[in-house]
Amino acid sequence: MKLYIYEHCPFCVMTKMVFVLKNYPVEVAYLLYDDVQTPMQMVGRKLLPVLEYKPNVFMSESKDIIQFIDQNLGQPKVIIPEVDEITDWVKGVERFIYRLTYPRWIRAPFPEFGSEESRKYFHNNKDPSGRGFMSDLADPALLQRAQRAIDDLEDILFDYPLIDLERDLSMSDFSLFAQLHSLSIIKGLVYGPTVDRWRNKASETCFIPLNDEFAN
Repeated sequence: MKLYIYEHCPFCVMTKMVFVLKNYPVEVAYLLYDDVQTPMQMVGRKLLPVLEYKPNVFMSESKDIIQFIDQNLGQPKVIIPEVDEITDWVKGVERFIYRLTYPRWIRAPFPEFGSEESRKYFHNNKDPSGRGFMSDLADPALLQRAQRAIDDLEDILFDYPLIDLERDLSMSDFSLFAQLHSLSIIKGLVYGPTVDRWRNKASETCFIPLNDEFAN
């Protein structure tokens, strides 16, 4: 199998997780962000992740990929219903997080932004009005909103189990880590002990580094 992804993409992070948790090898391929032709040829749209699970047979959408891998490789593990409190938290973060992550992702050493053309394509695609998403980089209201979300998560995760290769998982585990992975590129956020322990354990278990080292 071959998994086509972007390093920054939270939905791609989710699909990388399932292969580690199922202990199944997969070839990972990073596409430049301005590579429109490859995903169009595979699934008819410019989007990732895309899984090639048979020669020239492709599947898109992160949850579909996770469910397919879970159901077809070994014993099912993703069988617990989503946790409403975590699902609501993720949805709340999704309402604003991209305004903070867009200007940071494009400055990070991700393979999808390995050319000037790919960075220009991302900028034009995410800022078609030309008003400039870089203005959100240090927006104090957005940064305070992100910090409040992290503070709220401390109580939510107090009794929530760490990601463990031995336990059954919920889709909430995948979406929660994906959002914490995205938040980790924002420099200056303070994580409480429970959230910090959860995100680091998930990172270590799934072999997906957080973005702390080049947060900006």
